[in-house]
Parts: sequence; C-alpha cells; structure tokens
Amino acid sequence: MTIHKKPSRVQPPHPGYIHEIAEHDDNVKYLIGWPGYRTSQNKSGLGYIETQAELAHMRGMFIKWLVTGKFKTRNPVFLMFIAIYGIFSASPILLLFAGIDGRSAFIRNWYFFGPHTLIGILLLLNVILGLIKCDRDESITGD
Repeated sequence: MTIHKKPSRVQPPHPGYIHEIAEHDDNVKYLIGWPGYRTSQNKSGLGYIETQAELAHMRGMFIKWLVTGKFKTRNPVFLMFIAIYGIFSASPILLLFAGIDGRSAFIRNWYFFGPHTLIGILLLLNVILGLIKCDRDESITGD
C-alpha cells in the first residue's frame, strides 16, 4: 500500500502589470482615506465611505500645499489657468471698496466670501512663487 501526499496548491505568480501599493507603503494598509487604500489588497475601490475619505484627504493635502507654498508648477498653461481661477476667486475682495452706508458687502457677508477669497489669494501667491522660483523637483506636475 502506498501513501500519496496531498497535492500542494501552487500560488500563481503575481502578474507584473498589477501594482499593489500596499507592498510599498505601510500607511495604505491601515489609514482610511490614504490614497491607495480603496484599491489595496484586492478591494474593489467602490466603497462610498472610503471614496469620500480619500477625497477629504486629497482636499486637505491641497490646502496644506497652498498654505505652505508648495502648490507650484512650471507649466505655463497650468499657471495661466491657476492665475485666472485665483483672480476670479479673490475678486470678492473688491467689495471692500464698494459699500452702502459705510458697510461693505464683503464685511456683511464675510462667512460666504471669506473662504473663496482666501483660496484665491493663496492660489495667486503660489502662482507668483511658481514664476519666481520653482525647481524641477518642486513642481506638483512633475515637469
């Protein structure tokens, strides 16, 4: 009587075209909202909570880059569109000069105009920084 061994299951090799971000970044495994969490470890990436958390994380990174002056690019097309959007967003500051009975519309509605104006001013400052000094390593677009 011969005893046969159970056949061992051989794992197929990992296809080279699939990039598993969790193999390279430990934060992806544990932090909801970290870019790559939704699709790491064979997840579908369609979860609503994870999608919203990643969106919030990227918005926070965007604001942090604006405040610290790291939202810079050397691409003239991007600089032009960022400048146009910055001017449009910062335009409510002109309401400081136009007022009725000594009170400007900006002061009366600061809660509405304030965040947009602040983002517009920060965008314009980052455009100026991008024009003055922006090394190849500092560009957010990698150009």
